[in-house]
Amino acid sequence: MSTNSLLPNKFKNLGWFLIIPGFLLSILRFYYGIKLTILDIHVFAIYSSYFDTKYFSIIENHVSEEIAGILILFGLLILVFHKEKEETDHIIKIRYESLLTSLIINSTFMLVSLLFVFGIGFVEMMIANIFSQLIIYLVIFRLKVLRHIRKFKE
Repeated sequence: MSTNSLLPNKFKNLGWFLIIPGFLLSILRFYYGIKLTILDIHVFAIYSSYFDTKYFSIIENHVSEEIAGILILFGLLILVFHKEKEETDHIIKIRYESLLTSLIINSTFMLVSLLFVFGIGFVEMMIANIFSQLIIYLVIFRLKVLRHIRKFKE
């Protein structure tokens, strides 16, 4: 199995560099309700539905949510797709197992949401799903790698 498609290990820091400001911007926007006026801009929208519905048009939008989401998503993708310092066959196996396990957990999470969460809560669950697959994978992968390292050191 080849790891040529993975990013070099040094990209790990870039992933964290993107996630942290994205997370902080999310806290400012959603927890404290702060909307920086500099982020009220005109953007192209394929579809927009606020007071009226528009297709393929320029709208005014506050883009802090989009910027935060993009920073977090790209940061997570970099953390998921960077090589370990020593990328062994066993690490590749752990990657595969972690991917399958995270897919099962995330799919179960989504099934439960479809069956038992309604209204705006369901929309919030769909938004969480943008990041949950990657986060679940990272947690499982890191735990398995740490377990492997501890076992190897003994």
